[in-house]
Amino acid sequence: MSGPIIVHPLFQHTLAWVPEERTLEEVPNDVLHLIAQRLPTHQQLCVLACVNRRCREVAEAEELWRQMCVTRFAITSHCSPPSWRKLYEFNHCFLYQVLLSRSAEQFSSGFSRSGSAFVGIGIAIA
Repeated sequence: MSGPIIVHPLFQHTLAWVPEERTLEEVPNDVLHLIAQRLPTHQQLCVLACVNRRCREVAEAEELWRQMCVTRFAITSHCSPPSWRKLYEFNHCFLYQVLLSRSAEQFSSGFSRSGSAFVGIGIAIA
């Protein structure tokens, strides 16, 4: 029999070998990067950055923030801002704090009417 053995803590004393504890420091950077790529929100990425120095380095990678900008705000991946994270922060603050904090009446009051339909801009948020 090979591989790890799962033993209930009450019966570990019967083993000749006690499994050693693993730490986050043993996880390769590639694995941490894959974990960070799969986090669905920027809040979760920021929480990952608070874990330790290695996680902060992984979570602050420009490639991750570029991917979040492209998927969340439909920004073309060919643009080259000074910081993808700053661009994400700007878009997030603009869309969520300025536009979505207003009521529908305040937001639609600036549109002109043409017949029975509103004429103006539309913003879609995924």
